[in-house]
Amino acid sequence: MYLRGSKWSMSKRRKPLNYFNIILLAAFIGAMAYFDVFIAPTVQPIGFPTATPTRDPESFITDAEQLFEQGKLTQAIEAYQMAIASRPKDAAVYIALAKAQVWAGMYEDAQVSAENALLLNPNNSTAHAVRGWALDFKGDYLASSAALKRALELDPNNALAHAYFAELLADQYADGTGSLDVVDKMAEESRIAIKLAPGLLEAHRA
Repeated sequence: MYLRGSKWSMSKRRKPLNYFNIILLAAFIGAMAYFDVFIAPTVQPIGFPTATPTRDPESFITDAEQLFEQGKLTQAIEAYQMAIASRPKDAAVYIALAKAQVWAGMYEDAQVSAENALLLNPNNSTAHAVRGWALDFKGDYLASSAALKRALELDPNNALAHAYFAELLADQYADGTGSLDVVDKMAEESRIAIKLAPGLLEAHRA
């Protein structure tokens, strides 16, 4: 209350407006509105993983093939393994990995990779052939021969299987464990491999 002249006034005196506070409040409201409209939608909620682009599995295979051709076997093997992680149901990638592992001297790993391919496709001729090749390097000639014969049963025109068979026969001849006509058989398998795939590296190794 306050006195007005000689009379009492029951109304309260109004305080003067504080324009600075009004401007400050308006600025705060505007900032909050801007945050809600433009900033908040772009903020990743806590507990949710940040989205990352997925690499095409084919790019891993391309990299692996290029590394293999350059003789960088360790890097090629790693690239094939990344391709398998992205495409675990592709038998062809396991086979390519197994071949690279044989060249790298990883015969046990190569056998496992080839067998993984066979788990996906038991009738894959090339998987049987590469498994037989790995077994040859391990010195298990009987198992190698059985795997290579199975590969040729599935695909008589598999040049890789013929080349590996010729190499197996050459190893048996060198160890003195082959049959009497091992040299003739070796020459025949090598000839067939070259005829089927003249540019195949393994055909010229046999």
